[in-house]
Amino acid sequence: MDKEIRAQAVTVSDLTFDLLRCCEVKEKMFAKEHNLKVAEFRCLRIMDYDTVYSVHDLAMSMKLSASRLTRIIDGLVANDLVKRVQSNEDRRYSNISLTTKGRAVVQKLQDEYTKIHLEMLTYTNADNRREIIRGISLMHGIVQTWLDKNFPFQSVGG
Repeated sequence: MDKEIRAQAVTVSDLTFDLLRCCEVKEKMFAKEHNLKVAEFRCLRIMDYDTVYSVHDLAMSMKLSASRLTRIIDGLVANDLVKRVQSNEDRRYSNISLTTKGRAVVQKLQDEYTKIHLEMLTYTNADNRREIIRGISLMHGIVQTWLDKNFPFQSVGG
């Protein structure tokens, strides 16, 4: 393997590991502020306002097992943030959607989370901000391609 790409791989590995650690700290603090578990925050964060999800699709989106997601959904149902409705097509399956309260919480979470990142972006200039977005977008695409190639038909994690 080429020495330059190996050194780059080490750098990317170290940077993404530390960035993930920093983001997890940020998520823990943010979730705690809103009386949510981190997994509940992440689940709400990916849910669209008016979308109805199957447990399977939501689990795949979160890269979790359906059983792990079910426990997360239980907590969100208990707090009246999502509702679980048995599927009309197959009673073994449930559909998950945001409640009115859940929609309000998701909007608040999105607004506040955006505000945090807005503040962070003020720490640098416009050219760097564009470069950051480009780099993160590229990295996201590369990671997603790797996941799709290596784990095409299964959830990752759980």
